Amino acid sequence: MKGIIRASIAALLLCPHALFAQALPADYQSVLTTLDRKGDFKDNVLKINIPRSDLAVTVAGVKTPTPFGFGGWVAMTKGEQGMEVLMGDLVLTQDEVNPVMSALLDNGLEVTALHNHFFWEEPRVYYMHIHGHGRAETLAGQLKPALDLIGKGTTATPAPAPDTTATSSSGQLDSSRVSQIVGKAGEQTGAVYKVTVGRNDLTLTEMGAPINARMGLNTWAAFTGTNEQAAIAGDVAMLSSEVTPVLKALRKNGLEVVAIHHHMLQTQPTIFFLHYWGTGTAEKLATGFREALAELGKSLAVPRVLFICPHGAAKSVLASSYFRQMAKDRGLNVHVDFAGTEPDPQLSPKAVERLNARGYMPPSGSPRKVTREELASADLVISIGCEVDGLAPEPAKVRHWDDVPSPSDDFDRADDVILERVTQLVAELAAEQRKH
Repeated sequence: MKGIIRASIAALLLCPHALFAQALPADYQSVLTTLDRKGDFKDNVLKINIPRSDLAVTVAGVKTPTPFGFGGWVAMTKGEQGMEVLMGDLVLTQDEVNPVMSALLDNGLEVTALHNHFFWEEPRVYYMHIHGHGRAETLAGQLKPALDLIGKGTTATPAPAPDTTATSSSGQLDSSRVSQIVGKAGEQTGAVYKVTVGRNDLTLTEMGAPINARMGLNTWAAFTGTNEQAAIAGDVAMLSSEVTPVLKALRKNGLEVVAIHHHMLQTQPTIFFLHYWGTGTAEKLATGFREALAELGKSLAVPRVLFICPHGAAKSVLASSYFRQMAKDRGLNVHVDFAGTEPDPQLSPKAVERLNARGYMPPSGSPRKVTREELASADLVISIGCEVDGLAPEPAKVRHWDDVPSPSDDFDRADDVILERVTQLVAELAAEQRKH
């Protein structure tokens, strides 16, 4: 017995972290198996390091070891209702950036930033931040195709060599044709034809001053070369909801994304800027830019329905969750949200349980206080037992469902009434959409 005790003490001395190690959840072990990588589990976070030890990087001629700044990673932690939140920072060579980006986007993950950390490094290295949420095994399956491209000699399509044999008729860029494809007129400056599109659909101010296209709130594309062999470079100003659709449009058309970042701080809404470039025929490049432009403003045109209740924890949660799924099933493109006038600190566990039991996805996050700006921008406000006088600038947009019982008095009846009302509302909106 003494020998067993001594052996146990020795083991703990050799492995002092064994006392504090967290058991790896089974679904996280499945993630490691799917990705065929090692990871560690600490502070309720699964972290998988993706070091670029395959690269011999020099910065301004100085040899740099991998831990100096070339260790990518992906992390996963549990959110509400069994959903995982995934974040990561991938270290990529310049020829890996766009193939990896396409693999992420095509499989349902988001790219949230793309930038550099160094100057004068060889080879060129970029950092791509990624995000996703869902079941652990689903996220692993979405991530694997992108990780499989890292370090495997992925190469981008090289830029075509300059055409020195072009005739005078084909050796010029047909700017009128570019304008026709894009649907916007541009300006010619020397060998460059530039199309600039201001985001006049957005209202942005800084210290009370309007931020307009001249102040940088614009999207542009510059074309040069010939009709057969042209180059495009540009910048896209986007809302957060527009980033992923624009990325997909650019990548689908073979344009390469080179940066995603901010140009302004403390502005509402937050604006993201995306820099891109590409080569090919002028028609193909103009088509790619046009399709990216087509994604801008879509989220502003989508009708917004806001459900509010006093605590933002039960009635509005049930209503918005039912509405979201029913609208999706009917093919309605509607943005839906929920809030409270005096919000509770967390969602009602009973409401979350009921939604799960009915097969509806509960929302993530906590109840939040409704703002005047939200009420003003909503196309329809559903007030479930709230006092909104003085809050809603246009009372005609507000519908009152004041006869819904309090969940604390009769939860089942409240749930049934909300489900019935939402079903009627979705049918009404679907009928209106068919008319238009």
